[in-house]
Amino acid sequence: MSFSLIPVRDELQVRPGNLFIDGAWHGWEGARFDQIHPATNEVMTTFADAGARGVDLAVKAARRAFDEGPWPRMPAQDRKRMLQRIIDRLYESELELAKLQTLDNGIPFHFSRNTRVSAKAAADVFDHYAGWADKINGETYPQFSSASNMHYMSFREPVGVVGAVLAWNAPLLMFSMKVAPALACGCTVVVKPSEYTNLAARRFAEIVAESDLPPGVFNFVTGGPETGAALSSHPGVDKVTFTGSAATGERILMASGANMKRLSLELGGKSAALVFPDTRSVATTAASLMGLCSTFLSGQVCSTPSRAVVHVSILDEFLYHAGEQVRKVRFGNPFDPETTSAPIISKRQVSRILGYVESGKAEGARLMFGGDTPGGELANGNWINAALFAGVDNGMTIAREEIFGPVLSVIPFETEEQAIRIANDSEYGLAGCVYTTDVSRALRVARAVRSGSVGINGYASIPNAPMGGVKRSGLGREGGWPTIEAFTELKTISFNLDA
Repeated sequence: MSFSLIPVRDELQVRPGNLFIDGAWHGWEGARFDQIHPATNEVMTTFADAGARGVDLAVKAARRAFDEGPWPRMPAQDRKRMLQRIIDRLYESELELAKLQTLDNGIPFHFSRNTRVSAKAAADVFDHYAGWADKINGETYPQFSSASNMHYMSFREPVGVVGAVLAWNAPLLMFSMKVAPALACGCTVVVKPSEYTNLAARRFAEIVAESDLPPGVFNFVTGGPETGAALSSHPGVDKVTFTGSAATGERILMASGANMKRLSLELGGKSAALVFPDTRSVATTAASLMGLCSTFLSGQVCSTPSRAVVHVSILDEFLYHAGEQVRKVRFGNPFDPETTSAPIISKRQVSRILGYVESGKAEGARLMFGGDTPGGELANGNWINAALFAGVDNGMTIAREEIFGPVLSVIPFETEEQAIRIANDSEYGLAGCVYTTDVSRALRVARAVRSGSVGINGYASIPNAPMGGVKRSGLGREGGWPTIEAFTELKTISFNLDA
């Protein structure tokens, strides 16, 4: 029997979405679009498609608030107190926000509420950056020579108007990772969520709007690619922070040249997990890596290790336990506690992933299981059975391009040097993993892998540690002090004490 999410939608009193600009919610007489739930392809509601006109209104409001308003010049303690109101409200609203996020992208509710993508995790991010608000300091410098009595000091000032474009897979976490540091630094913000996931972000925006920020400091617009392009290219925006595909990131990079926008781009990944024979447990490692592709967001995470580079001596054992893990996968209503996995975000992405599966078979990889659609009561939704490919060569398409779905490619290796070479033979470099009980090898290999982050015997991100990519995986870092640097400009002031 198929299921419907309309009852949950009605229970949460979901209503059409509008724009928040210059301190007020605005009705929108322009174009609108449907938000579709990927588990059933039912319409959840409609949202305003801001387009260039709506973005222009929002950016101008943010520009006035930055250039003329009190926020950038407000004492740090006062900014910190306003951010604390947001933190408190996030904790109070975490259950509602978790439900809305599941109603956005179909992530199983127990994951939405209790993992790193939860509202509680988003509150932790705000708490971390609120703590930085009164610690953003410059430096003083010793006198360089006796030729003059010049003395120097530096200040960190907010970068200006920030355009924040969010990914669909973790709307609550993405919102906090971009908005919290911007506000803590004294910037003003225009936020655009993915067109696929606006419900949780809209509620998050309401919470921010209720915190009594000065008008124009925070603005919220919704829409599709035109809206995102208008925001990222607007001449009134000083910085763009974006999480999404490498192709879109490249377009933002080119558009930023017109006014030398500052950029933070967290883009795609083709992460490699290097599994050595002395891994603590082949069974646990195989289940973990296959589980990242088959459960939670079904591999739709940029840092998911989609290449398992496995030593030949444990290859058969690894493949066996990966297959055993998939037996535990359960599709269905995302609010059912038995459901383990999210649907694919759109029908278009389903077709794209299935195309990669066909490509893998055509190029000679061995499909062990999965790579098809379940049908039956799930036929109305965007579901794909998790796929495992063995006998993959790193030159194959499935090993080189970001699939962003439930597909794990297993690539054999014989020597440590070969494993490192395979890991680095990629245009991406976002995250990676090394599985070994040899501490020397762990550090040696982690240092040799060209990636922004490397986990040893596992991988996770936290608010106070930087994360980001090299090569085509992006620019800049999110997390900790490097993010404060990314949302500020360094100004040097010199004093001639002999004048």
